[in-house]
Amino acid sequence: MWQVTGELSALDARRQWLVQRHAALLAALRVHRDAPSEIPVAASAGAPGIAPMGGSGAAVGASGRELSAPSARTALLIVGGVLVVVAALVFTVVSWGRLGIGGRAAVLLAVTACALALPRPLRRRQLAATAEASAAVGLALVLLDGYAARQAGLGGLDHVGTAGYWAVLTALTAVGAALYGWWQRLRLPLPVGFLMARLPGLLGTAALGGTTGDYATAVIATAAVDFAVLYALTARDAAGQAGFRERVGGERAATGLVTVARAVGGGWASLGGVLAVGYAVVAPSPTEVLRAWVPLGLLMLLGTALCRGFRTLPFALRAGGEGVAVVALIVAVGAGLRYVMPAGWAVVGYAAPAALLAAWAAASCARSGRWTKPATSGPTGGPAGEATDGPTGGPTGGPFAPPSRAAAAVGELVAASIALLLTSVVVVPELAHALIRPVVHGVVLWGGGHPPQWSWQLATAPLVVLWLSAAVLTVTAAQRARAVGDADRQSDRLANALRNAQALAAVPAVLLLPVALGLPYAWVLAAAALASVAVAVDVVRRPEAALLSRLLVLAATGALALLWSSADRTAVLTVWGTFAASAAVLAHVLSAPTSPPAVRTTARVAGAFAVLALGVEAVASGATAGLPGHVTAFAVLAVAVVAAGAAAAWHRIPGRGQVSTAVEGAGYALAAIALALTALHPDALSLALAVTGVAGLAVALRPDRRRAALVGTGLLIASSWVRLALAGVSAPEAYTLPITAAALVIGHRRRTSAPGTGSWPAYGAGLGATMLPGLAAMWSDENWVRPLLLGAAALLATVVGVRTRLQAPLIVGGGVLVLVGLHELAPTVVQVFGLLPRWVPVAAAGLLLLLLGATYEKRIDEARRLRDTVRSMT
Repeated sequence: MWQVTGELSALDARRQWLVQRHAALLAALRVHRDAPSEIPVAASAGAPGIAPMGGSGAAVGASGRELSAPSARTALLIVGGVLVVVAALVFTVVSWGRLGIGGRAAVLLAVTACALALPRPLRRRQLAATAEASAAVGLALVLLDGYAARQAGLGGLDHVGTAGYWAVLTALTAVGAALYGWWQRLRLPLPVGFLMARLPGLLGTAALGGTTGDYATAVIATAAVDFAVLYALTARDAAGQAGFRERVGGERAATGLVTVARAVGGGWASLGGVLAVGYAVVAPSPTEVLRAWVPLGLLMLLGTALCRGFRTLPFALRAGGEGVAVVALIVAVGAGLRYVMPAGWAVVGYAAPAALLAAWAAASCARSGRWTKPATSGPTGGPAGEATDGPTGGPTGGPFAPPSRAAAAVGELVAASIALLLTSVVVVPELAHALIRPVVHGVVLWGGGHPPQWSWQLATAPLVVLWLSAAVLTVTAAQRARAVGDADRQSDRLANALRNAQALAAVPAVLLLPVALGLPYAWVLAAAALASVAVAVDVVRRPEAALLSRLLVLAATGALALLWSSADRTAVLTVWGTFAASAAVLAHVLSAPTSPPAVRTTARVAGAFAVLALGVEAVASGATAGLPGHVTAFAVLAVAVVAAGAAAAWHRIPGRGQVSTAVEGAGYALAAIALALTALHPDALSLALAVTGVAGLAVALRPDRRRAALVGTGLLIASSWVRLALAGVSAPEAYTLPITAAALVIGHRRRTSAPGTGSWPAYGAGLGATMLPGLAAMWSDENWVRPLLLGAAALLATVVGVRTRLQAPLIVGGGVLVLVGLHELAPTVVQVFGLLPRWVPVAAAGLLLLLLGATYEKRIDEARRLRDTVRSMT
């Protein structure tokens, strides 16, 4: 019996396929029969430029035409139809009064009847395009007949309102055009009637003097009729769909018509939804809200019907229909609650239903399988041996597709989330004001002014909206995590994104709660600081569990605590100091050699932050004590020195090199800030340079930081220069020459003992110690002795550098020599340019550019050889 049953099922399936194939072939034959035939082009052998048909000449002739025969025919038909309509319009407007009532009716009705009756005989003669043009002219004449009848007052039509009359006329014409096209098997009348159906609702509403809500109702009702007609035409069996394709002119025409109908209907429904939502949101009274519920309710019914009843629609369109219904429900409830809730809580009336629907939709997504990953045992990625339901409700048998009920869940989730996001945007200004209120007071406090008394307040409604958003994110993240399972929870991008968003939304929601409750500033700040420290402790105890989300919470709570502490000097010292200690502990614990790369990166950031926080602590301590900036700079410099020592200590511990580098870099940044603070006070600058130079020499004691000796020496030399300038010394060479001699001797001995030492560590500091101060003094010295001696020393250094192939003497000596030459030649050059005509410098510059352009490649090669030669030096 089971074998017989299987054979019968196979025969039924085969019969169904043959019926579909028969209908498709029959429709193709009818389309081929109705297709316009090619207009033969008579080729004359004697006509120039026209080759006879066949052979290569036909190909040449065809390629020479710029317009094909069907295109030319279509253009002629369009132009002819437009001219006929224009002639009829002119006849109606200008020549109408010359005929009696009988003549008028007879002429227009006769022409219209002829235009509408011609398509059938034309189609029998395979003149399909001409039939379409005749039908288009006939439909235009129908509207012209209606206009003429009203203008002539036929049957008292001139007493009917304009909008009402045209509403009835366009409705009858739209229905008639669609039925006429279906009956005559024409392509054009169907879309014309569909598009003309937009007008009756709008014109009828205008005739009745409707409001914005009435227009929204009319537009949504029109969209509902559109989708009802589309459902009646497409939601049929195979034979019915084949007949539909045959009626409209083939598969391609049917697909295009359905696509256009979906787009126009969806756009019209969206327009009505926008009008309805806008009318409900700004409704001035409860009565107007009740009137706004009519289009919103109609929109809800339409969206629900599209999603749950119209299974042949694409998944995106069905989900969009459910989303539109959800938005309409949210706006309807929110508009009603606006007149029930207290003042200032209107936004909560919209946010509460949006949050509830979003949470419900998230659970529905998890239940419907939308978030369930498919099994990969089948060949196409879907469950092996099982077909899933696609967006149209039928089996796909291919890659994983969501079940049919998933469209409603996705549409609800997206729409409710967007609505909740929009309500959150509305309260963002109030939340932002509450978040930065202490910062505004702190700017005035630390700017040296006298800040007035201030209060920190926040209304409850914005915080409720924020809590609703955080709750929805929590529910959605939990549903997504449960759907993907424990194995894929860490690698799932959506689950991670939801968890991170939930963490970021929860931080201001929790920290602003004490503000909304009216607690004092100290309590709010203490809560934020304790929350940050608690998260840091949790990261230390469990460094690998959901690290990114907890780091986001740590960063958010820490940033808010630091910003809020700016409103009080004591709070700044306490919070920054506490966070510096916490960051140091966090860096030390997380930088263990066994920690994963992400945890070690966190350790580096924590170490750098600890140093920078101590720097801020030093600046705040100096400002609180009333010290000037150049004195406070030494406290910052002390932090930088301590950071260098801590980096060296960390470097000795195996596996802590990256944290050591981060701490050291932050210390260097603080040292630069300290030097900048003393820039306007030369005495403090000289001392700061000296301290920094000594610290640099101390850093150079590390085997991997030998180059720091060069920086430290340079800073000490710069300190000596500043000190000499303060002492008013006009001849710095007397003080710098001994240093230069000692430095050159030490550098020579170092190169002798360590042949691999470069010329810059050996001779750079010694050469610069004398030449650079002498060069600075030369520009203010009018005597010729210093330029002569300095130029001779620079020339000697240059020659030695060339002979010994050393970079430092060559570059320093050459640079100083060029500057000395410019100093000596500058007055003469100025005098010469003053004596020459003005066109001579311009001409010389042009000739120089021409010469450089002509020998460009050669000069580039010479510059490259010079660069390579200098690089090869030690």
